[in-house]
Amino acid sequence: MKKNVERAYSEFLEGLQTAITEDDFRRAAERAAHAWGFRWFAYFGRQAHGSHLISSYPKRWTDHYFQEGYDQIDPVLQKPRIVAPMALWDGRDGRSAKSPRERRMFDDALSFRIRTGLTIQIPAGQSQFAAFTLAVDDRSLGLDRFIETSQDLLQMVGINYHAHVRAKIDLAHFSNRDGIPLTHRERQCLAWTSDGRTMQDIAQLLGVSPRGVKFHLDNARRNLSALTLPHAVALALREGLL
Repeated sequence: MKKNVERAYSEFLEGLQTAITEDDFRRAAERAAHAWGFRWFAYFGRQAHGSHLISSYPKRWTDHYFQEGYDQIDPVLQKPRIVAPMALWDGRDGRSAKSPRERRMFDDALSFRIRTGLTIQIPAGQSQFAAFTLAVDDRSLGLDRFIETSQDLLQMVGINYHAHVRAKIDLAHFSNRDGIPLTHRERQCLAWTSDGRTMQDIAQLLGVSPRGVKFHLDNARRNLSALTLPHAVALALREGLL
């Protein structure tokens, strides 16, 4: 069992490394979710310039979810003061909902057979939030055991997915804008700095050396005519680059 879990994780990371399009990212996550016993996955990112969803949920459900504004009340998508590794949830616990609207959200999810799952809440900057969810249509003892023994791995799944989507899709949205004096890698390093990551953290996430991260951050600071690195982050956020 452990070897199968690790093999699925390795294949998941390889899929992220080679992914280019949103469909590539969807397939990589869907394969991993199925290998670990989940039926669906969903990645939700909220940045200053808007929200981004990649998921294998039924489209009728995701359309309904956003039309009803459930993303604004969903408890697992509310940015916590202290980020916990993950939140376990069960739609059948709707009686504990904080409001009739939240209870309706749980009931609607159940109508699509989305019953239970976990959400990895990913650390992000002040105006940002990201979460990676794995869900099933029913709960089992084997799945509960997997979740209990694999929390570190699952947290890394969410963090790596967010890092690669942000680097290859979200930031690429700005890559062709005229007059922006930053390279793709400089934007990546600044984005992770804005999330509170250290140079060592960024190096591990991007597969480069800490010295390489410092090189890109120094270049970004100079190219933005910033006095300090926090100043560079502030300027990049103001220009909508992150």
